[in-house]
Amino acid sequence: MNFCGNRRGWYCCLFVIFGLLTAVQSTSAQSQRGFVTTAPATTSGEELTAQPDLWVLEVSFKKMRMISVEITNPKTGDKKRGFVWYLAYKFANRDLERKQSDADTAPVNEEDQPDRGPLFVPEFTLVTNDNGTKQLYQDSIIPEAAAVILRRERQPLKNSVAVVREIPKSVPAGTSPVESIYGMAMWRGIDPKTDHFTVFMGGFSNGYRTVKGPDGKPLLLKRTLVQEFWRPGDQFDQEEVEFRLKGEPKWIYRPDEPVTSKAN
Repeated sequence: MNFCGNRRGWYCCLFVIFGLLTAVQSTSAQSQRGFVTTAPATTSGEELTAQPDLWVLEVSFKKMRMISVEITNPKTGDKKRGFVWYLAYKFANRDLERKQSDADTAPVNEEDQPDRGPLFVPEFTLVTNDNGTKQLYQDSIIPEAAAVILRRERQPLKNSVAVVREIPKSVPAGTSPVESIYGMAMWRGIDPKTDHFTVFMGGFSNGYRTVKGPDGKPLLLKRTLVQEFWRPGDQFDQEEVEFRLKGEPKWIYRPDEPVTSKAN
């Protein structure tokens, strides 16, 4: 019987197709567990030539979220309720596509090899940019917020101190990693009027460049992952559903300079 031979049949076919697509999307979302944005471990031949020991992590993260929580003032002991913004992420170490010649010429000295591999030490900076005014906020450790976030996310997210560890062994792209590392960055005291902001994620690569600075002195640039956001809400009724991704994550080289963050 040809079910798609008449109008009712077409409707049936469309309904079945829609159901299958919905099921596939639901399964995909569950397998990603909310980490729907991924920055692949991409490099250029120029980078690999200039830095044979280069490593770049594959990073996945959720949309920015927020919670309302009571936070204890360590000096006074007083508790005050406020909003904490947080970014849940995970990373895996992927093999980079190197030319055979690059692999052959990479310097190796067995006697100088360290006992441990390179360490993953994350550094997150949130920069607001509204009306031409920038404010910088550094990721901080907030135990009360972390406890609430862990209960909510039900994933092994570690703060930016607890997550420091040796980078896991790399695996080929497209395969399931032997180990994925989960973490969270937290910020408090962010201006509630913020509409546009950018998160700079350092520590996910050891890539660097040295250029001449404005003063003629050498300036170190570090390979950094960047994601822009915007939230079309208002300061009086803050909700995390307002957070939106603006474009795709991208790798840039950013000056390695001391940052003065806004006090929170």
